[in-house]
Amino acid sequence: MKPINQRIIPLALAGLITTIAFTGCDKKAAPISQAKKADKQSDLAAPSIEETRTIAEEAFIFGLPLVTNYAVMQEFCVDKDSGQYKAPFNEMHNEARVFTYKDTAVVTANSDTPYSMLWLDLHSEPMVISVPAVEKERYYSVQL
Repeated sequence: MKPINQRIIPLALAGLITTIAFTGCDKKAAPISQAKKADKQSDLAAPSIEETRTIAEEAFIFGLPLVTNYAVMQEFCVDKDSGQYKAPFNEMHNEARVFTYKDTAVVTANSDTPYSMLWLDLHSEPMVISVPAVEKERYYSVQL
């Protein structure tokens, strides 16, 4: 059975960053406001509240796609008990149906297009992907 913390950690991290960045920044008795006053009184070269807010915002913008991608990877190819599980790493999964509202791990571009998915584990060696010839009248695309 999979430990609960493997599913909660990415979401908790995103929530924590958001909470730290945006909670209580405008209150006079808030810890950030008190820290700002202490910075003015000392000679520390600490970032200002505006710089801190900017750093937190940039960290959230940078980190959210990474955390979201990790959560999708967990759902699609790690957690076999997930309702969204597709296949293990390095194994192609061809979806025989189109996606519906019940497919919640990732937003799909089209609900009328069948998809094939492949999550590659490239840390030990490269992988070669070959695409078969397709009739000239047909359209397909490969996205990496």
